[in-house]
Amino acid sequence: MAEIQTNGRAYESLLEKVLSMNILSSDYFKELYGLKTYHEVIDEIYNQVNHVEPWMGGNCRGPSSAYCLLYKFFTMKLTVKQMHGLLKHTDSPYIRAIFTTTNTVGMSFFLRVAESSHQNK
Repeated sequence: MAEIQTNGRAYESLLEKVLSMNILSSDYFKELYGLKTYHEVIDEIYNQVNHVEPWMGGNCRGPSSAYCLLYKFFTMKLTVKQMHGLLKHTDSPYIRAIFTTTNTVGMSFFLRVAESSHQNK
């Protein structure tokens, strides 16, 4: 299976530094260590994500569950097939939205998947 490449960049550098540091130190992200499979993370998105902003709203200024789960996917080194599965998932718009938002990270992954898919045809 083809693995999604990051053009040699560490996944820690794919998000802004402050956001990455907050994700890594968040209790929620640490709880995600228990999720080992792609399907477990998809289930977590379905159950926990209700917006795809990088930060929580209101008085809480921690990283959002969506971005913690996005970072979790970075650490899992998803395959092209898994990325296609996320982009075409029909159970929740948030599953697709994590990878199709207009932020740099989502678009760079989306473009790499599309390019890789085109090259494999």
